[in-house]
Amino acid sequence: MSRFHWRRGELETHPPKLRRLGWMGLLCLLVAAVVAAQSGAAGGGGGPPIAVPKAGQMVSTAQFKKAPPWTIGYADSSLSNSWRVFAWQYMQYEASKYPVKIIHTNANDSIPKQVSDIQNLLSKHVNCLIVSATSDKALNPIIQVASKQVPVVIQERSVTTTDYTSFAALDAVEMGRLQADAVAKALHGKGNIVILEGVAGSGPVDQSLEGMHSVLKKYPGIKVLTTQYTNWSAATGKTDMQNDLTAFKKIDGILSDSGLQQQGAFEAVQAAGRLKEIKVWTGDDVQVWLRTVHQYHLPGVVVDRPTLVAETSVKDCIAILQGQSVPKLWQTVNQVIPAGSISKYLAPNTPGSDQWWDWWDMPAKWRPKA
Repeated sequence: MSRFHWRRGELETHPPKLRRLGWMGLLCLLVAAVVAAQSGAAGGGGGPPIAVPKAGQMVSTAQFKKAPPWTIGYADSSLSNSWRVFAWQYMQYEASKYPVKIIHTNANDSIPKQVSDIQNLLSKHVNCLIVSATSDKALNPIIQVASKQVPVVIQERSVTTTDYTSFAALDAVEMGRLQADAVAKALHGKGNIVILEGVAGSGPVDQSLEGMHSVLKKYPGIKVLTTQYTNWSAATGKTDMQNDLTAFKKIDGILSDSGLQQQGAFEAVQAAGRLKEIKVWTGDDVQVWLRTVHQYHLPGVVVDRPTLVAETSVKDCIAILQGQSVPKLWQTVNQVIPAGSISKYLAPNTPGSDQWWDWWDMPAKWRPKA
């Protein structure tokens, strides 16, 4: 309640506490209140507001806005290769900036297990669900069920349903194009090649092959001897290439979507004494492959497969829970690493660093340990 005071012929209605603050104090309080209100409007009191790109179809998410703390469910396809391990680290790093908990499940590349994982996460009443799909088709029914309950963000591995809120995507089609184009140019449109891919039927593999074949069909002089699926494993890549070297007398290029299996293929070719025969190699930026390309001056192209897309999937969920509109397709841009610049991307040679990805954007405390 206000108190009335006569002062210099004027009626004062300020409480004693505010009167003692003076006008400068009152101004500071008002400024603080405005700042707090703006902060609450943008970030819902849940950390800094997410910078959302305004690109393509934008999805309104006002109905999902919720005050923090938040719980995100993450239905991971697997941790079977180092890219997925690094992706998970990036997610935890991003989540550490906000009042959010991530419940992580690992499907171990099993479709039935991932369906069960998603059902379990929904039963825990998560506020947002991130799915890295084990299959681009088989997960559609459960994704459609989930999208009726919570916002769903698809991470990196595409699905053929559109019943989700947003897709935090890599442009795997463009990666395939860039890699195949490098092969075609290096071979001057003529030669025998082997294609080494990751997990058969997964979104990034289907997209990568789409990009590769869109280029290769323009070069009838390039013969694809075989296409093999290595599960992004160096050991499998090595075994497959050993078999290829026995089966084919002449291989001019090895078109691989990743350095994971390409490292194994390199070891097989090197052991067979046929390194000079291979005129072009492709891969991505896993450290072991960057080091091999740099050390042996291998011709070809390295296309970054940014694990930052996993960080983006967390940003996507948080932006949704802040009530911001998000892109239906939130894409992480591909980067070609020129041969002359590879040394800038080489990590310190510490235990386990041969399996690092995009380490230059991740604080040391969050990098996986050996």
